[in-house]
This record gives sequence, C-alpha cells and structure tokens, in this order.
Amino acid sequence: MARRDNLIFGCGALGHEVAMQLSERGIQVYLYSNNFDEVGGLLAKGLQAAVIDYTDDEKLLGIGIGNWVKTIFCLFSEEPKNLFLTLSARALDPDLKIVCVAESIESSERLLAAGATKVIDPYEISGQRVHEMIARPYLVEMLENTVFGKHIDIAEIVIPDSSVLAGMSLSDLELNKKYDLIVLGVVDLELGNQLIFTNSGVDHHLDAGDILVVIGCKQEIERLKQGVSADAGEP
Repeated sequence: MARRDNLIFGCGALGHEVAMQLSERGIQVYLYSNNFDEVGGLLAKGLQAAVIDYTDDEKLLGIGIGNWVKTIFCLFSEEPKNLFLTLSARALDPDLKIVCVAESIESSERLLAAGATKVIDPYEISGQRVHEMIARPYLVEMLENTVFGKHIDIAEIVIPDSSVLAGMSLSDLELNKKYDLIVLGVVDLELGNQLIFTNSGVDHHLDAGDILVVIGCKQEIERLKQGVSADAGEP
C-alpha cells in the first residue's frame, strides 16, 4: 500500500496551526492527542482528530504507522512525550519521516538521537522572521503575498514507477515552457535527502522515486501532477 497519510500528534496551538496550513495546501492530515478537551475542540471545528494512547505500540500500528503513514509530526508541548513517540515510531518504521518540535539545542540533539528526521525550533524560526521583517520588510511582504499566500505555491512531486519522466534528464523537462512552472531542483533519495538545485551544474538523471521541487500557481502544479503520473505520451 502506498504511503499517503500525515499524522499530527499534539493538538495544541502549534498542532492546530500546522493542520490548518497543510489543509489549505490540499494535504490531508489527522490529529491525535491523549487530551480529550483538545480533541473535542478540533472536532467542533471540523478537523479530523481522535484520542489515542501514544505510548501503546498497538495503537500506533492501528492508525497506520509502519504501514501506510508517510509522515508524523510530534508537536506535544512536553519534550518527554515527543521523545517517547519518536523512539516508538522509529522502532515501528525505519523509513518513517518524523518531524519534531524542540525548544533548545539540547532538545534537538536528543530528538535526533531518538530517530527524528527533522527537528524544528519554533523560537529560532520566530527570531529569524522578526529579523527579516526588520531588515527586509518589502521582501517579507512579497513572500507572504505570493509563495506563502494564495497565488504561488511550492510543491514536492514524486515521480512514480510508470511515469514518462523516469529516464529523462532534468534539462530535458522544460517545465517552464509546458507548465509555466519553475523547477527549483530534485531530491534523489538514493543520494540522500539533499535538494540538488537546477543551477548546481548537475544535469540530474531522473528515476522513479525522485522528487521534483517546483514553484508556480496551484493550477499548474496540479496539471503537472497529472502529467507525471501518465504512463505514455508527453508529460
């Protein structure tokens, strides 16, 4: 079964905000917590949420971890909960993408050691954002109204096994002409999780499973998603 689901653990303010942001981008998410009141509030807002005992491996397996779940977000406000969940989820699925929130460098190091794929420090991000708003206010405004607004989006598009793009070179795509999109780069999971930028001088050979990172309007991105899934003809 193909991995598809994205789960958020921790239904506080941060979990709610992440869920709303992902939903606005068309990414379906499910929220889980052991707090009945938090889950009740989210259900009242129409979000998909449920109460779960995250310390029970059988419960985690029951919601798809180790099977069809693609990514989990560990967003509890207490570090021990995020640490425990990361250890449990990593033991159940070595390939699961685990994104955690941390409050310090020491916390980040512990979560990475426990098996987190990515650790985010919201305080560091907030500090950087305040600095950018002061130093480059016009650029920040432009980004908020385009890339982070409703007009332009950034998307990761996985090349499926049957795609006509498999076997092509990055320079042969010409997506800017066919789809009015800009290709920022490609991620080759066989080489690691680093983005290979199109201006790096490497004309990457595309394989099934590679991830294209593109920027453009949502309609064009959706058209490309349909194109890369085609098994014949031009993308």
